[in-house]
Amino acid sequence: MPYKASSVSSTHKGWHLDQINGRLAAVFNNTEVFDFDANDMAIAQALATVGIVSASGDIAATTGQITAVAGDLRATAGNARLGVVSAFATTEPTSWLVCKAGTQPAGAIATSGGIGANATTVQKIIAAGTINNVET
Repeated sequence: MPYKASSVSSTHKGWHLDQINGRLAAVFNNTEVFDFDANDMAIAQALATVGIVSASGDIAATTGQITAVAGDLRATAGNARLGVVSAFATTEPTSWLVCKAGTQPAGAIATSGGIGANATTVQKIIAAGTINNVET
């Protein structure tokens, strides 16, 4: 008979082998912090890291945001894409900010600016201004 899916003790700190669900869980005061199984590592709490986090696959935020609190948010290879952009050009460029046509802002932006695209033009908005086409 397999062991229980969670630890028995409310003060358990350490590892728990969940034989029912086929995973190894890290537990603090009987609260699962993260677990490993054959498919992934699921982290249930905030993750703080001092070194570089490196990935050979995609990094996805399915809810919430990806935020750079200090420093830069960089795309050092390829393109930075805003929106769901499927086909962009006959020959795929690199080092471009690619914008899918989106909803234009209404009125003025009080304290910041930005760029975007509609179906035919690239547009800009500056602080305390309204939206204008980017002239060529």
